[in-house]
Amino acid sequence: MSKKPNKIWLIMTGFSCNNNCVMCSTKPKGRAYSDRTTEEIIKDLIEGREKNYRRVEFTGGEPTIRPDILDLIKTAKDLAYEEIALSTNARMFSYNSFCQNAIKKGLNRVTFTINGHNSRLGHAISRTEGSFEQTIQGVRNLLRYAKMDISANTVPVQVNYKHLPKIGKLIRDLGVKIWNILDLIPDGYAEDFYEILSVKMTDLSFSFNNLKDVIKDFRLVVFFDFPLCLFASELRKDSHTNFITAEGRMEIEKQTGYKPKRFEKSIGNFYKDIHKKRIKTCQGCKFSKSCGGVWKNYLTLYGEKEIDYLATKHNCLEKII
Repeated sequence: MSKKPNKIWLIMTGFSCNNNCVMCSTKPKGRAYSDRTTEEIIKDLIEGREKNYRRVEFTGGEPTIRPDILDLIKTAKDLAYEEIALSTNARMFSYNSFCQNAIKKGLNRVTFTINGHNSRLGHAISRTEGSFEQTIQGVRNLLRYAKMDISANTVPVQVNYKHLPKIGKLIRDLGVKIWNILDLIPDGYAEDFYEILSVKMTDLSFSFNNLKDVIKDFRLVVFFDFPLCLFASELRKDSHTNFITAEGRMEIEKQTGYKPKRFEKSIGNFYKDIHKKRIKTCQGCKFSKSCGGVWKNYLTLYGEKEIDYLATKHNCLEKII
């Protein structure tokens, strides 16, 4: 049997969530779609094994608030998935019994979301009182009861991007070794509030390229979906960093549920993201095929000048345009 050791079988379980994050790209879809049934998800699990996937991840929404989530984890284990993961806000793991049972059933990797370094900022973004404290306790419980890979997701927006060093230090002090920094996807609430939430790319670039003292304390810091022209060559070459673009999304994940169509590979091996556009500067960029371009919403709001400036500053251009 052939193996797919790196690619993740990503199962969307539904859009319901016990948080109401202001930048969420998925929860608003719950108005149009019901959460998926246990039978549908078990069918996905079986299909993944038939396709020789060894890694599975449940995502949402918030998969831990499903009453069947522990049974789904056990089913994944019974089907011999080697890695069984959850993408979560980690709040349910603040309950000792739930945390221990999930681990016992077979959970062995968790990615949690944290967008603030204190409760004030955390609650302002999640719009859910008490969520920050539960997330922190949930991560502590996971690290207490099991030796597993735990990673943290952070989405920079206007209210938190200047606090990235503090957020990173909080994650580090919790004992988490992998930090994922994700660009704001202009979909759902993030599309509704894009003008308020989005950060100019020159400001983001400045913040990212000044995270060196924090990045060195992690095993890995992964930047998702950002145009690569934001990053200085020194940061791109740093052994503690990785960059996931449209190409990377297609190569490391295969999503099932709700028939997602965000990414595709076009003629000439260009990777496309439905939310992005390649501008003139992108045509001369050494990362053009993999990157996907710039958010269409961003270009409408801010234009192209900052991209031109950053591509030149960070030595991304391979030919004169």
